[in-house]
Amino acid sequence: MTDEQLSAGESSLIGKIVDGEVEAVFRWGVIVDLGLSRVGLIDVLYIDDEDVYRVGDRVSCFLDCFDERKDKFILRPPNQISLEERLRRSRE
Repeated sequence: MTDEQLSAGESSLIGKIVDGEVEAVFRWGVIVDLGLSRVGLIDVLYIDDEDVYRVGDRVSCFLDCFDERKDKFILRPPNQISLEERLRRSRE
């Protein structure tokens, strides 16, 4: 599924805060059911040591994009900046 294959409603959510329910927690990230065609992923790079996620928790996240390779929506906590922005700032 490419960005072009996402529904108009799903495409309109990219760049916005979305709500979902934690479906699974792994060492490499958190899977979130967004009620969309694909689940969301909060990558471990966005999870701080003090963050606690449990199955069934309701979460609000920033929907960054759809990752075709992972077949998931990429999410990050609203208080986190994107990895691209982190890298850009570290180079300055």
